[in-house]
Amino acid sequence: MCLSTVYAMRDTEKKLVAKNVASVTVRDGKLVFTDIMGIPTVVDATIERIDLMDNFIWIREHE
Repeated sequence: MCLSTVYAMRDTEKKLVAKNVASVTVRDGKLVFTDIMGIPTVVDATIERIDLMDNFIWIREHE
């Protein structure tokens, strides 16, 4: 099973958003990251990069 970690980038700083993410959906224009336990994290952001080999998702939060 492949689970991902989501980070938000702001300038040169990275912020952990969610761990053990099993699915990503878009709801009402926001990203919804659901972890292995079924707990959603909703973020107003866009995806910058998805690295499937290293299991990272990089996002940019909207201001």
